[in-house]
Amino acid sequence: MLKSSSVDPGRQRGSWQTIQSEERGLFSSWLQEVAKANPTAIEDLKQFDSDEQRILFCSSLEKVNCFVVQPIFMKKDVEAAKKMKDEGNSSFQKKWYKQAHAIYSISIVKSPGNSDTYAYSIANRSACNYYLGEAKNCIADINIALKSGYPPQLHYKLFERLAKTYVLLKDKPNALKAVRQAKDSLEKQRSKFEKDKYKSAMEKLVKLGIVINNNDEVIQETIELAEEDPEPTTPKLANKSHKKITEFSNLIKVDHNENVGRHVRADKPIKAGDTLVVEEPMDAILYPNRYGTNCNYCFSKLKNVLPCPNCAGVGFCSAECRDIAVESYHKYECKFESLFNGLGCSALDRLALRIITSKSLEFFKKQRHNLHVDNVSSEFKSTYQSVFCLAGLDEHRWPEDIFGRCMMAVCLLKVLKAAGYFSDSTPDVYTDDEVFIGSLLYRHLNVLQFNAHEVYELLRGDKTKIKPCKNNLIALAVYPKSSYFNHSCNPSIARYNIGRKMICKALHPLEKGEEVTDNYGQVFYFKSKPDRQKELDARYWFTCGCQPCQQDWNLLGQNDKPKWKGKADNGQLDFLESLFKVGADFMENGDQVQAKENLVEAVNGMYELVEPSYDPLIRAVDKLRSCYNAEGTVVFSNSVRITNPAEKRPIDDSQFSF
Repeated sequence: MLKSSSVDPGRQRGSWQTIQSEERGLFSSWLQEVAKANPTAIEDLKQFDSDEQRILFCSSLEKVNCFVVQPIFMKKDVEAAKKMKDEGNSSFQKKWYKQAHAIYSISIVKSPGNSDTYAYSIANRSACNYYLGEAKNCIADINIALKSGYPPQLHYKLFERLAKTYVLLKDKPNALKAVRQAKDSLEKQRSKFEKDKYKSAMEKLVKLGIVINNNDEVIQETIELAEEDPEPTTPKLANKSHKKITEFSNLIKVDHNENVGRHVRADKPIKAGDTLVVEEPMDAILYPNRYGTNCNYCFSKLKNVLPCPNCAGVGFCSAECRDIAVESYHKYECKFESLFNGLGCSALDRLALRIITSKSLEFFKKQRHNLHVDNVSSEFKSTYQSVFCLAGLDEHRWPEDIFGRCMMAVCLLKVLKAAGYFSDSTPDVYTDDEVFIGSLLYRHLNVLQFNAHEVYELLRGDKTKIKPCKNNLIALAVYPKSSYFNHSCNPSIARYNIGRKMICKALHPLEKGEEVTDNYGQVFYFKSKPDRQKELDARYWFTCGCQPCQQDWNLLGQNDKPKWKGKADNGQLDFLESLFKVGADFMENGDQVQAKENLVEAVNGMYELVEPSYDPLIRAVDKLRSCYNAEGTVVFSNSVRITNPAEKRPIDDSQFSF
């Protein structure tokens, strides 16, 4: 970190950590070397008025070219893949299907996409999926194996398995179609079989078709379809959507003033439970420590992983997600994933880069004439413009911070050049287009520091109870519209995620004109005012002036006496507290719908009677937040099926060592 003697050390550390996740990363060493070789560079930056001028200046400094970008990534390993395939075969023969599935998956990730090992491992995993009752995954694997070089003389076996899988799904038309495909495939490959083997295989298929057609019992094996985890439902916006900001309900609007900048206010009365925002991210990145557990594109759990064709470092949940990623951002990032780790790049750096790699150079060139920082407007012609114009607090940055961010932008730009993002790029020469993209990277680093949102999934003990539960951090994203919410230590909204999507719901009622707030750190009832304000100043550069801070509200457990907003009504308050307790009981017993209904009524009612620092009201709001979290993406710890007691070394197939 390049230190400044005139800036608070906490703020300096907070800013530095948003671009350098590891102090020992190579970027830090390179930065220090460039700064040492150019002792006046930090002061010289002050003379420039535009980000492009700053990037061009920094790219031409002494020692910048000492950083030579080379591909560093997890490569395919044919021998390791073959070994894992053989281990998978051994487990499969013992009917350890869960374990075999996991081992085949590792083989698939490590195999080159055009290899026999890849095709056999995919086909063999489809058999595991069949016996595990994972019908959809079985069908997906069969379709991939058929396109991946699996021997044509064995295709009939895959079609036979496909037919049986459709029987499990009670899909007679597709089951019969698969039998016909199996017979046709076997007939085409007839010359490759001994006469008796061909005859036996065909008779088996004919019998299978007859049994399916007559709706008789088909399968000798006892196979139970795996129970699918419930898919969360995206709620509809309360009332109607905003006419211009369609991600918002028309219950809210965006305002601006010089003191707090852009912020959100209630345009109509709001009640607890109202859905105020449903927004897809402009872009998002999965945290590297989740590459083995979640899809690199949609963030869903990796139950049936498919790899990148060119690296063994990331996984996808489906061919669709894989193709979207490989055709956009991953083709540029693929061979540099381990380089980012070595550099010590933060998640914000990766997200700043992802905003570029997910779009073409032509996309940004077309946007160029519209890219002027606008800190007042809230409606823009494109989603990218709305990201570009988020607050970056450029005017509050000190020279060392600006220099460090410019150098990180140059670092990421050098990776883009090496990855082929620009046509006919020369390593140590920077064209106008390249300097322009470098300036966008610098802009992204600034705005993401204050506007990126973390993405969570909820871990739950089982499906019968909401508690115990825990928010599990998996990704980072930028939601430009949701970034308009300012902070409060007693926030108005709760956020949760369905995949990449973010939903914001009202935690308590608001009158028209009141500000609608988010929370950037800790709520007032879990952390003292001095600690909250210290953290917010270091990370977000402001001193919080919300009501809990102005009045220095107590922590939870110290507010047992109500402060009445009007005339005291102990009878009504007792009733509402009983509703809260009933809602908490419903939560304890896993009835999410009834829990939410009771908690919403309790919160709305208590807000009319007492000040929100009252302990029972705080607890009701906190329980309601937990209910909202349970409406998002949920992972159940008891969702792993025990399929064979003999599997002494069970492997969780959602965990891969990439």
